[in-house]
Amino acid sequence: MGLIQKIKRDLAQSSHKKSEAREYINYVCQQTGWSFDEAKEKMDQAKADGFSYKYYVKRKIWAKTGAQLEQAKRNMKIRTDRNRAERDHVVEEVCKATGWPESKAREKIKEARVNCGSSFKDCYKFRLYERTPEEQRTFLTLKVSEALLFKYNKDSDAAKILLYKGRFAKKYDDLFHRSWFINRDLSYETFLEKTAGVEDLICKPTASTQGKGVVKIHCGGDTDKKALYDQITGMDRRMICEECIVQHPAIAAFNPTSVNTIRVLTIVDNDVCHHVYAGFRMGCGEVVDNFHAGGIIATVDVSTGITCMDAINLDGTHFSHHPKSGLPTLGFQIPHWDQVLSLTEEAALRMKGVGLVGWDVAVTEDGVCLIEGNAEASYHIIQLPYVDAGIGMRKIFTEFL
Repeated sequence: MGLIQKIKRDLAQSSHKKSEAREYINYVCQQTGWSFDEAKEKMDQAKADGFSYKYYVKRKIWAKTGAQLEQAKRNMKIRTDRNRAERDHVVEEVCKATGWPESKAREKIKEARVNCGSSFKDCYKFRLYERTPEEQRTFLTLKVSEALLFKYNKDSDAAKILLYKGRFAKKYDDLFHRSWFINRDLSYETFLEKTAGVEDLICKPTASTQGKGVVKIHCGGDTDKKALYDQITGMDRRMICEECIVQHPAIAAFNPTSVNTIRVLTIVDNDVCHHVYAGFRMGCGEVVDNFHAGGIIATVDVSTGITCMDAINLDGTHFSHHPKSGLPTLGFQIPHWDQVLSLTEEAALRMKGVGLVGWDVAVTEDGVCLIEGNAEASYHIIQLPYVDAGIGMRKIFTEFL
């Protein structure tokens, strides 16, 4: 890189950081009533303890004291160490892919970050290091995702309803269309009532994500109900236990061992619900269909409910056919698509204070039912299918930025 180019890049990076910092400080001022200088002073003090401006805002550090603050510091350290390890891995992978020395790889990654707001992972996964600055700016990146979350999901307290599955189930009980219960403070009589006529249960940790800790338990037939009650109430984690959904045969055909769900991303803007993205999630032999647990996902045309791209996995590998069932992943019509849209719209409009949510919906022969909502739904599943074609997906969010 020439000297002039380096100066321009450094100036652009400095300007970007200052603009971003002002946004965070102004937000803290709005939330606390502090003056700009007062907020900046407190945020700089927190920065000395390892809290970035972004993390300070995201986790509402100004409201934490005592044990909460100490826990936040520990979480920040864990996050920092993990990010550092991820950055080093990405640099190594870019060097392998290009033959560049480490210094050049880091330089190209920094250039992309300044140009389009990409993370280290974005730069590697979306191959931004091999694209022009103009092409990079068409891609959906971390900066775009954070700008959307900052605009639409400012109420972190409201978002806890989505984070904790028990609270979520209570709020959306009428959209669940299945029996459920929490394994704590559960009487044997209530357990018998909730499991009457139920063949299988899916038990999930109430505060987990990405399908971690999910187990399937049989409770029908000649099952010893008292022994099962003792097993479930004796679990070392707080779990939500739900009646296992009998999915639509056409959906189950792809992978019968998991409930294969539909991910629908909605944005509520001025009390109007917009269906921005949808994907058909399929398991690959596991109990769950999650992208981060070995599952695959095929982009769905929101207007028709038909899969319009090959399925991909977390690494961006394309699957024209499901790796287990062999069924084609492109051109599949999701059953009851009109109900998928109406149910997610109803759920989105009911969610006050959190305007951007990724909803997971199951499809049965009789209709659809709500599984869960995610306030920080992955943007990678939206962009990854189009990387090989060099198509940036920032465009689908342009009107909301």
